[in-house]
Amino acid sequence: MLNRILYKLKLKKRPPTPDKETLVGMHPLRNQLIDWEVDDRSEVVLKIPQTHKKWLRIMARIFKLPPKRIVVLDEVGSLVWQLCDGHHSIKQIVKSLRDRYKMTRKEAETSLFSYMQTLGKRGIIAFAVPQNRKTDKQPTDQERENGGGETNAAESANSTSPNRVASQV
Repeated sequence: MLNRILYKLKLKKRPPTPDKETLVGMHPLRNQLIDWEVDDRSEVVLKIPQTHKKWLRIMARIFKLPPKRIVVLDEVGSLVWQLCDGHHSIKQIVKSLRDRYKMTRKEAETSLFSYMQTLGKRGIIAFAVPQNRKTDKQPTDQERENGGGETNAAESANSTSPNRVASQV
């Protein structure tokens, strides 16, 4: 709530919104504090621990509220939940939805993004953004033996390899 006010008053800048390429490359992760199981109808049952402020904890004891909230996901939600393991990207989950439920790409993306946003706001899942790996050409074995790059004959004659230095010592 405080962040909303700060954003509104322009006292705090909003974090940059990621582009679509970054979004579909994210890997959703389940909250480790949430217990879950698959019931006999292949639906996922989430057991979310309740975290209350001090005065709400007192009220929860008075009215004997349960310590965990139970949420039962439908078939589509259960599939998405099981794929939120950190190994599947959002792009892969969209493909699974398209293949299994015969959706168009746009339908699958729209419903999945909305669902993921809801789960993310409630703290049920988080998102991991993979690091960009360099796609530069890896040196071949011969290039590594020659010092890792393109060298001319004069440079290679003047330079000594690490193996050679170690043998002289």
